[in-house]
Amino acid sequence: MSKFAFQRAFQELTDEESEAIMVRARLLEFPAGAIILREGEPQTRIYVILDGAVRVLRLGQNGTEKELAGPLGPGDTLGEMSFVDDMGASATLIAGSDVVMKVITHQDVDALASQNDTFKERFYLSLLFTVVRRLRVLDYKMAFAD
Repeated sequence: MSKFAFQRAFQELTDEESEAIMVRARLLEFPAGAIILREGEPQTRIYVILDGAVRVLRLGQNGTEKELAGPLGPGDTLGEMSFVDDMGASATLIAGSDVVMKVITHQDVDALASQNDTFKERFYLSLLFTVVRRLRVLDYKMAFAD
């Protein structure tokens, strides 16, 4: 499951690079209902879901929670924007079931980039494709919202 999740998350990396970042990443587990991350909290890591489902919520202006995306699952990444811009979490992440994930730090990326000049470029290109896919989904949801 881990290998599939990392290959899906980082499609621009070679199989060897995907394996290398997966091995470096630290394993985390959250029980169903646990808050993984709160909107606005400082956050500089990328989470790769290996198993389970994660809900992505934001607080609206009237204080109500709004689900931004359907539950995210194996192979989905979380925290990409904060990893890039260091602006804090843009949403609250809640374990919709028991969740197993791996976390990638800047140190993990830098260590692998020191071994391969083009690693970082392809790593960030993978993140860009992820963010673009999510933006398209949100764009569609906004266009057809009630």
